[in-house]
Amino acid sequence: MDEYRIEDHPDLRDGRWARDAVRRAEREARLRRLRSLPRRPRRFWVGLAIVVAAVLLGWAVVESGSGGPSGRAAVDPDEPFAGTSAAGWADGAAGVVEPEAVAVGGYSPEQVADAYRRVREAVVAARVDRRVVRDHDLEPFFGLFAPDLRESLRVLFDGRNDGEAALVATRVDRTARLSEAEPKVRGEMVAEVGPEGELAVRTDYAFAYAFTPDRPEAVRGPLDVVASSRFRVRYSVRSGGPGVTGLWADASAGSFHSIACSSAKRGFLAPAFSEPSLPPGLDFDLGSPSSPADGCPD
Repeated sequence: MDEYRIEDHPDLRDGRWARDAVRRAEREARLRRLRSLPRRPRRFWVGLAIVVAAVLLGWAVVESGSGGPSGRAAVDPDEPFAGTSAAGWADGAAGVVEPEAVAVGGYSPEQVADAYRRVREAVVAARVDRRVVRDHDLEPFFGLFAPDLRESLRVLFDGRNDGEAALVATRVDRTARLSEAEPKVRGEMVAEVGPEGELAVRTDYAFAYAFTPDRPEAVRGPLDVVASSRFRVRYSVRSGGPGVTGLWADASAGSFHSIACSSAKRGFLAPAFSEPSLPPGLDFDLGSPSSPADGCPD
């Protein structure tokens, strides 16, 4: 597959392209399901060796916990993840753990440890740091990457390509209130030698975010207020000229669960509760190799 620099990508000049890409991905996911073919995420290039894919997951009614006469499950604002698969996951940055560093190919344990440290910082900044997730301050995230990629990411986040940008860093919709509870995190990272001989680190992490509803009495269950995502990203540490040396983000694929579709199509995260006409969310198993996907309604 050919590689492009992000500043040369024609779709960065067309914000409508990202929305159309999501719609195409949804239609293709449904067709693949009907044909009983293996499900694959839709991929597209957004920069030098950055590939992102999004699958917006649908909803199904589930029984969760004990509720009142209406069968509505209670949600404890102090423990918003109770009753979901994420309840036992680690809190925030504690869920992003660097493995023990060992030699990989021709790279020393010290070089691998440095790569793990850099990647952990990037994962935490992109998905956990409230400056990025809640306040939409991207500079803490941009500063972790090589200068050439850093400038390209600024173009991606210039407001014209939010649908694509959502797959690089998580930002909560301004209309939604993120809970004070730390997001729940589960996953792993592993070092390897990349296709061009570079030191690479593959990551596979799931994140669950709790939100505070404006009308708690109308919440139907935990999955109304907990939105989740899973991202598989390959990072690499490169050397070369002044603009190249440093951390890069390479191939990436992502999926979203129990979300507000209208927010997601604009590139932001919000809980299913913000679209109460939809049924409550299907509980997620982000630890499994793949997840069922229906796509948000057109």
